[in-house]
Amino acid sequence: MSPPRLHGARYLPALFLFLVLLVLLQVGLPALGVPHYLLPTPSRVWARLTEPGSGLAAHLWATAQAGVGGLLLGSVGGVALAILFVAIRPLERAFYPWVLVSQTLPSAALAPLLVIWLGNGLAPRLAMAALFAFFPVLVNTTQGLRQITPEQRDLLRAWGASSVQTFRLLRIPAALPALFAGLRIAATLAVVGAIVGELAGSSEGLGYVISIATYHLQTDRVFAAVVLASGLSLLLSVLLHIAERQIVFWHTEG
Repeated sequence: MSPPRLHGARYLPALFLFLVLLVLLQVGLPALGVPHYLLPTPSRVWARLTEPGSGLAAHLWATAQAGVGGLLLGSVGGVALAILFVAIRPLERAFYPWVLVSQTLPSAALAPLLVIWLGNGLAPRLAMAALFAFFPVLVNTTQGLRQITPEQRDLLRAWGASSVQTFRLLRIPAALPALFAGLRIAATLAVVGAIVGELAGSSEGLGYVISIATYHLQTDRVFAAVVLASGLSLLLSVLLHIAERQIVFWHTEG
């Protein structure tokens, strides 16, 4: 028997490059005389991350609530609309162009409107995260639901399967790999959407931290918030990857 593959080994070059970059920044920035308010060293960012009473953990939790909630809402909406598009083609022809138009709206202009409409709380941040997550899930799921061959469809029909059974037994399993690919993209975008909503108007969250710290030239605190946001996106992506390997066990990456 061949030894088991170490999937984590393929990320070692990226990890090595990251460590080299940290060392270069830590040594090079002071040597070049770069002021810390322009670009802080990794040690200053780490000090901000571990600073007692910084409140970053609470702000991270606020962003996580909006990001994960928006991811769930956007994903449910995207999957539901994708199913309708595949089942009712005239509906897709009527609505899909408007879905595309909605993606051209500048988020910097939409976020303040959501604050006006929904108030200065969780709701506008949740809505912005859901809007960011919605589109990739919709597109990937729609494409995945159509990844069946006529021979597969005809075979189920020959066995007497109804349209609902064909959808459940054939289209949905075929769409799962594409769905999870869309979910991994949506997870990152949902966190970005939550932060955009916080930048537009909020009293909590990493976007709020970035806004206030930028005003006071606390660049190390800005980078600390960015690191936490990136870590949150990475965690969601990893969890979705683990779920995909458990659920879509028959699908292997090429």
